[in-house]
Amino acid sequence: MESLETVRAKIDEVDERLVQLIEKRAELVQSLIAIKKEQGVSARIPEREEAIVLDLHQRHGKHFTRHELEAIYRPIFDACVRMQLTD
Repeated sequence: MESLETVRAKIDEVDERLVQLIEKRAELVQSLIAIKKEQGVSARIPEREEAIVLDLHQRHGKHFTRHELEAIYRPIFDACVRMQLTD
């Protein structure tokens, strides 16, 4: 059996990777800003956000409900919209 410290260290590694991936997502959103402005596309597309959460839940919803995944993603979506509106 692994020790508490070992498991916590592994969780810390996952948290580090999660933040790196969220930052990568933000970088990709930055590249969308000019495209969306050029095409007149809204910064927030609720249908897309819902589709993302639903798809993730259907494919990976082993430990989290759809509502929980939405609660995780809502702040990410909000921050990405903010980035688009403040650029």
